[in-house]
Amino acid sequence: MFFWIRNLLRYQVGLAFTLLALAAGATTDEPASAPAPNHHEHQHEQLRQAHLNRLYERMTNTPEALHQRCRFESDISTPPPSGLVALTFDDGPDPEHTEQILAVLDHYDIPATFFLIGEKMRKYPELVQKLMASKRHMIASHSWSHPNFHELGDESQKSEILRGLEQMPEDPALKIYRYPFGNSTCYGNELLHAQGYRIVGWHVDSCDWAFDRTGSVALHEAVSCGVAAQYRSDFVGHVASAVRERHGGIILMHEIHPNTLARLSEVIEAIRKDGYGFTRVDDPRLAASLR
Repeated sequence: MFFWIRNLLRYQVGLAFTLLALAAGATTDEPASAPAPNHHEHQHEQLRQAHLNRLYERMTNTPEALHQRCRFESDISTPPPSGLVALTFDDGPDPEHTEQILAVLDHYDIPATFFLIGEKMRKYPELVQKLMASKRHMIASHSWSHPNFHELGDESQKSEILRGLEQMPEDPALKIYRYPFGNSTCYGNELLHAQGYRIVGWHVDSCDWAFDRTGSVALHEAVSCGVAAQYRSDFVGHVASAVRERHGGIILMHEIHPNTLARLSEVIEAIRKDGYGFTRVDDPRLAASLR
């Protein structure tokens, strides 16, 4: 049984709440008179809604139907090589956090993979150069502007993919791509494969975006990204537990959330304490996890 199914079974009450909320068209718990969200809150809401939509689709469609529509390339069902972890950071480069994340990784002498947004790469070329100059880390494409591909027509998808790829260095050792929100399409998959790219999701969702607000995760958000009840107020415990359950794997994190940086050292130490080693997504031992 897939990892996400096991977690969903733990939260039947939360799942019912989520489905009812989505069916009713609810998107937030805030009153209608609440002030307009700032940019950070807007990103949080986008992630939240994408997670809930993915959960809703999986509960209202058969796996075969979703596969036929190439709907998701997020959770990786293929078991990772035991004892091996790959940290990945989405949505950079970020002028506030990229260099600080690099400093933490350098301190522990571990590699990571950074999935970068094309328009931010063009805006912050000096940060891209720092990532590449380290030689320890790998960069990969995460689209041009981070849209939801499920809401785009073919031409818009093509533009998002190709404009993002134009920012990548020539002839990377391994061409890999991660969809924003993990929301893939058949058209996008065909285009990426024609460009020689492989698609990567994650084994472990850190759910850092949900922990970021208060340090705790709401029940319906916990359902959507597999946070066990005892870890809803324990970000480090959630990540370490999920890694143990999957026996390693690719971990999804984000550069843009302050809580990720604030707790990164603790996450690394907890994973190391459990005996796991760190690598990049282009490690040949992770080849079976790429599509």
